Amino acid sequence: MLDWYSGIVGYDASALAVGRVLRLCPDGSIEWERPAWETVEGSYSAGVQVTRSSPTSGMLQQSIENDLHCHPVCYRISGNPTKFLQGHNLGGPSVSMLTTVLWDLFNHFPVEVSDRDYSFDEVPSTSHNRIDITTHVDLGNHDQVHRWLRLAEHSSRSRHGRAIASSGTVYWGKNSRRWTIKAYCKHCELKKHPPESPELLALLLDASASLLRIELTLRSLELKNIEAGRLNENLIWEYFKRIEVHQMTETKLHEGISELRGVHQLLLTNWYRGEDVALLFNRMTFYRYRKAIIEATGIDVSIPRDEQSDNATDALIDLDEMMKREVKEFPQDVQRTLWGHR
Repeated sequence: MLDWYSGIVGYDASALAVGRVLRLCPDGSIEWERPAWETVEGSYSAGVQVTRSSPTSGMLQQSIENDLHCHPVCYRISGNPTKFLQGHNLGGPSVSMLTTVLWDLFNHFPVEVSDRDYSFDEVPSTSHNRIDITTHVDLGNHDQVHRWLRLAEHSSRSRHGRAIASSGTVYWGKNSRRWTIKAYCKHCELKKHPPESPELLALLLDASASLLRIELTLRSLELKNIEAGRLNENLIWEYFKRIEVHQMTETKLHEGISELRGVHQLLLTNWYRGEDVALLFNRMTFYRYRKAIIEATGIDVSIPRDEQSDNATDALIDLDEMMKREVKEFPQDVQRTLWGHR
């Protein structure tokens, strides 16, 4: 599902009136200025930010090569189009429908923001700064969702480093300039940020009780490497494969220790004592030893011992099982709320 969009859209923004943000020098001259952001409220009090912009060179090239709409004064937008259009983001349009969603979004803007109705044939050129794609995994019950999050926090890492947990959400690559994955309990998030309608909230809470929410944020540096035709929910799993999950089990531990070299066993002994073993070797050597220990025992010595589970039954479900449990449709009473304001 498309959950957030930031970028430039080639529709005509010349009628959009915005303020200016500027910085003054001590002598009163203007050092720089730019158009201010304005908030456009949707039918469900879910706003998106809009301002005026100029098209990028890439947008101009798109317009020439593919006959796309690209006005010299165009829109820069940022917000959640799904919430704007339907009032909730438990389910919604696929990210592969991005062009359709943007068309619908602009046709629901008030006249002071967009003074015309766009034809569906007027496909705009675009420049993407951020796109959030999300999906849900049904873990069976609410407790299992929180158990998964606890395990993921302590037994997983990406190339950015260890998972980071904050306010019930687990992040991989939280501060990355390219991509971030986060996971959280959608049921709890709905309670914290409920829609205005009590009836709708009741439907959404019932449908989300056992759902783990997974969101992939792609930023401009990463989006440059992704062709438009590949923008779909499968990207979530492509990036999720980059997350390493290591579980220590008692059986594997006993079998694996005997396979380790002396230096590996020494490192493992120091880790058991609670030492920060990463300080004992240079970075390349440490991660070479870490890899060998993981392969033999399942222990990740870059994570402190008291933050790892040694219970053989305490393990995250694997990627294939998560993909099997992916929720692609919602119950009819929830599904018919999608685009229901028309």
